[in-house]
Amino acid sequence: MKQWIGSAALCMNEEKKVLFVKNRDVQQWSLPSGGLEEGETPEQCCQREVFEETGYRISINQRLHIKRAIISSYQVETHYFLATCDERMATATIDSDIDEVNWWSIHEIERLELAFPEDLELIKRWSV
Repeated sequence: MKQWIGSAALCMNEEKKVLFVKNRDVQQWSLPSGGLEEGETPEQCCQREVFEETGYRISINQRLHIKRAIISSYQVETHYFLATCDERMATATIDSDIDEVNWWSIHEIERLELAFPEDLELIKRWSV
């Protein structure tokens, strides 16, 4: 079975809103995330993916969780990190597969069309 390893970031602002991205293809919201590139650690992947998808530079605060699943004959392992958004780069070019970047409260997230609904419990647990 093939393996896919990736990272996802739970970034919160001062108002306790969570950073989300909307994928252009599926029109669903998720935490900024993506797959490891050769030679990357999960932390480095997380920082790169958040920057590519949102334009934010982040600092990793702690590892939260590792989600394991089987999706389309892939063994998927996603490393979740709690992160702080340090600054948004005005010159950043957002990935073309990202339609929208937004900050949402927990109550707003509950009403969104989520790409990974199972992440909601994790977000609630760690965003208190």
